[in-house]
Amino acid sequence: MSELSNDEMSKVTITAFIEEDLKEGLKALADVERRSMSQMVAVLIERAVNDAAKQGLISDSATKGK
Repeated sequence: MSELSNDEMSKVTITAFIEEDLKEGLKALADVERRSMSQMVAVLIERAVNDAAKQGLISDSATKGK
């Protein structure tokens, strides 16, 4: 059995329900950036959380541990 890095162990699964047209847009964006849809969602969430922290909408501690 191989050892997992800290990054791999800290990942969690989330589920979201979105409209079909939004999914198609996400797929197109992921394709342009050569990412999977899962990776694209993770990048978009990370950007949103970091932007919210920079704007003071959430605590900077919410972006730590990455």
